[in-house]
Amino acid sequence: MTRDKASSDLKWDLSAIYPSWNEWKSDKDKVSELTEKLIFYQGKIGQSSDNLLNVLKINEEISKIAEKLYCYPYLARSVDSRNQEINGHFQEIMAYFSGMGTKLSWITPEMLEIPQQTTEKWMNDNPAFEPYRFSLTDMYRQQKHVLDKDKEKLLSYFSLIQGAPGNIYTELATSDIKFPDVTFSDGKTINMTQSNYTNVVTYNKNQDDRRKAYEAYYSPYKNYENTYAAILNSTYQGDWAGAQARNYPSFLNSCLYANDIPESVYTTLIKTAKENTEPLRRYLRLRKQVLGLQTYYPYDGSISLTDFNKKYPYDEARKLVLEAVAPLGKEYQGKVAKALEKGWIDVYEGQGKESNAYSLNVYGAHPYILLTYDQTMNYVFTLAHELGHSMHSIYSSENQPYSNHQYTSFVAEVASNFNEELLLDYMLKNSKDHQERIALLNQAITNLVGSFYRQSQFADFEYQARTKVENGEAVNASTLKQIADDLNKTYNGNEVAPTEYSNNYWAMVMHFYQLKYYVYQYATSFAAASDIFQKITSGSAKDREKALNNYLTLLKSGGNDYPIEQLKKAGVDMTQPEPLLSVVKRLDYLVTELEKELKAIGKI
Repeated sequence: MTRDKASSDLKWDLSAIYPSWNEWKSDKDKVSELTEKLIFYQGKIGQSSDNLLNVLKINEEISKIAEKLYCYPYLARSVDSRNQEINGHFQEIMAYFSGMGTKLSWITPEMLEIPQQTTEKWMNDNPAFEPYRFSLTDMYRQQKHVLDKDKEKLLSYFSLIQGAPGNIYTELATSDIKFPDVTFSDGKTINMTQSNYTNVVTYNKNQDDRRKAYEAYYSPYKNYENTYAAILNSTYQGDWAGAQARNYPSFLNSCLYANDIPESVYTTLIKTAKENTEPLRRYLRLRKQVLGLQTYYPYDGSISLTDFNKKYPYDEARKLVLEAVAPLGKEYQGKVAKALEKGWIDVYEGQGKESNAYSLNVYGAHPYILLTYDQTMNYVFTLAHELGHSMHSIYSSENQPYSNHQYTSFVAEVASNFNEELLLDYMLKNSKDHQERIALLNQAITNLVGSFYRQSQFADFEYQARTKVENGEAVNASTLKQIADDLNKTYNGNEVAPTEYSNNYWAMVMHFYQLKYYVYQYATSFAAASDIFQKITSGSAKDREKALNNYLTLLKSGGNDYPIEQLKKAGVDMTQPEPLLSVVKRLDYLVTELEKELKAIGKI
């Protein structure tokens, strides 16, 4: 199934944001009017508590509308990046926001001119300030990295330029990319899109066919490796320039400081993952043995360990996910059911459509989920994953004022990984088929490896590449491939044979170019989610109920506190290595269970 042939209920309905571009343009004009109202207060914010409160309220109204103004063309562009009218509107709004940023760059510096004691008194005297208390208090914490008005205005002129490398990457990796056709051993010729590639390496038993698919899918990235390297270097150079301008010692510090996350959380993750790769290698050796391969290559990592190749139609996937989340209560399950209704999820792949899966919340409308559903078990889990994000957004929006509704990226992957744990638990409990159980255990291991080990490896890669930039060292295709090669050997040892494409994965990871120092949070969130899941599903009934309430409180808390503290309230301390080590133990356990199932059918 492709998007152009799918029924309307399996495509996004963006009318919940705007009925048409006319209303979009009208809101753009409204933001201009509100911006002028804000400018009226320039030089006057500190004169009274009323002035400060008015500025906060007007700024909040602008943010609400600006979110819709951005999301409308962004979502439309995600499903058809070839549409030049949509691309034009997206570029238009980005330029508009850049201009707004320049016009309003004086606000934070002027607010910081108000003594903190004065602001605290105003907040204590007037309950209307309460929704803004956390953000105002945090503003003073970050004061040393806010420049004076003139410097902030100067930096605002460079906002579009700093985002340019990421936009160029999108055009090269999405709009302009062309995958070659591949003729397989059965005589069939297939264009090697992401979905087709996933199907081949998941189901095709012929290793040479998988090799052909792998080389075809990776070749467009390798062919332009020098261009991708130049884009990445430009991205990191711009990020480092911005960090230095604001007096941060490193770009990592600038990314973590905003959410008050200790740098040790990052470095402990990459250190712990690298030092505990034996369960991963044990799994790779098991796969090689079961598959009967003389040499194990990267394209052998997804093929089923058994003849189980069931496909899950989308309707069945929806039913499985809905039933799996029942332990979280009827209210949660009801929200998932609503999200599965028409207009919220764009299901199938299409020409010009992004190949990534994501959930994007639009305040005042609802979350939108992007999929390229291919009927594999993996994508059933992807649906559960993205719905976890959507539920987090819904609970946060319903229980927090707008100023605090947006949760941080550090906790963003907890709810999504938790949903995957629920789905695995449900499917294992309801399957007596050894073949399906093997597939499920393999899916769980694949998810753990992808979320924890792979993302820790990516986090290490980004850290090393950015450190080179900050030390003034050369960053090009050669140096990036060397970092990738060293990390592949560290994680996989000699269990996976290298190919000429093995060290080019950095060209395919959008996060390196657009979501700065983001990937480590997949690993930390996976560890947190696993820890919370164990608390909810084990122990006394009283302890389980408490753990569940703590988890739902986390979903409802939005951004009302620093993420490390939010997770502590949910029972997980991510400043310690224990949650990370529990993931290592979890992988060892899953591999042992997989071995049992394989022995039961005589595979080993």
